[in-house]
Amino acid sequence: MESLAANPAFGTYALCSAILGLKMMLSAVYSGTRRQVHQSYINPEDAHVFGQAETVSAALEGPEVAHALRIERNDLANIPLFFAIGLIYVLSGASAFGAAVYCWTFTIARIAHTICYMNGLQPWRAVSFGAGALATLGMIVQIIFGWV
Repeated sequence: MESLAANPAFGTYALCSAILGLKMMLSAVYSGTRRQVHQSYINPEDAHVFGQAETVSAALEGPEVAHALRIERNDLANIPLFFAIGLIYVLSGASAFGAAVYCWTFTIARIAHTICYMNGLQPWRAVSFGAGALATLGMIVQIIFGWV
């Protein structure tokens, strides 16, 4: 473990992973606040405990909650892949510079993607998604060519 702590590439990966983990947690909080603000509950027990007196559960998520949940689903489709690929990339001997470029590009792109998603900013949401995807793809290519 001491050798990993001394590895600047791993340090960058660890910091970016921590930021992304926090970002995912905050996305869940955002979904919860949308549910609370718009009194939109699927589960009857949630409507009973957290809703106002007249609040009932619905068969479908309200539009604001569904939008927030799509942010979470997008994170779940992309960030765990980064966790795995980034770790393999770093453990495969990535340079500090390479790790910084790929990890920070992905991290900043995912934060920008969420901000754009929350505010309906296209085409910037697609651009930030693409930047993050390219960073992950770059690490994948580096891993493959490092082992071929």
